[in-house]
Amino acid sequence: MGFFDKIKSMVGVTGVKLEYKWVETPWPYFDPMIKATINVKAGKDAVTIIGTKGTFYAKRTVNGTEEKLVLGTDISNPENCGRTERNGEFVPVFPCALEAEGDVSFGFFIKDMDVPAALAEWGGQTPASAKANGITFFIEGEVDVKETLDLFDPTLTQEIEVYHNEPKQQLEYEEEDTPGDSIYNNVIALEGEDEEIEFTPERRKLILSDDYEVEFSLDGMEVLALYSLGQMHGKVVRIKDIIFDEPRRGVFMINHINGHRDLDFSNPDHWRAVTVDSLSISFSYPNEWGSSTTKYESLFHIKNIALLKQ
Repeated sequence: MGFFDKIKSMVGVTGVKLEYKWVETPWPYFDPMIKATINVKAGKDAVTIIGTKGTFYAKRTVNGTEEKLVLGTDISNPENCGRTERNGEFVPVFPCALEAEGDVSFGFFIKDMDVPAALAEWGGQTPASAKANGITFFIEGEVDVKETLDLFDPTLTQEIEVYHNEPKQQLEYEEEDTPGDSIYNNVIALEGEDEEIEFTPERRKLILSDDYEVEFSLDGMEVLALYSLGQMHGKVVRIKDIIFDEPRRGVFMINHINGHRDLDFSNPDHWRAVTVDSLSISFSYPNEWGSSTTKYESLFHIKNIALLKQ
């Protein structure tokens, strides 16, 4: 038995396999964020997932030497993670116990990037110039498995195609570079419980019927437009997130923003220059057991959300 085989036998061979369920490719070159969903499947033994790391990077080869430049990372662990629903209660995402042959998916939200600026010295200010200079792009997902003792954490890399997009206009809750005086811009202590969602006959009919009309929709970074998103609060929407491949219909609720539950979406001036430090949203739909609810603590989970004509 070789040296590395001996180490593997000491820490245990997990047999964990990774697969990308969804990757944002082609990726719009001037966007500050790239998203992906990675699926983790356990082998014959149960394992514990204690974190993930997503890395977006560029590569080029100069005089026979390969160079790599990290453009952004997303690291999640027990000290830095959201919450999710397990066994009927909301708990931290990590640690995550995975049974033998079981699988679970995690999202990467690699954000706050300025790729053209980062690649300026390489001549990568645009997709065309990046291609001309031999620059290629990759996303790497790494899963921290407790049983490997950090020695053999599985990784999966995929090349990313890019395309030229026009930089988006400022979101409607932003007002130039001037800090806002929004009543929701300060963080307060969270009090009270999330509002219980009621499935009225009208809501149930709209959710279960395929005969519906879309009033308006938000896609990608547009989801961060809080005032527009607020128009969907307490109403039936069609939503597509990074976990589920198919869009679902249900009732959308904004539970709190920065600890505020008394949310008033009638005045757009309240939503200018709001910095979101904490947030909770819910999506619920009826099923044969009563109802199912998905709870999010980040807007970056949502790929598209559309308000249905009520």
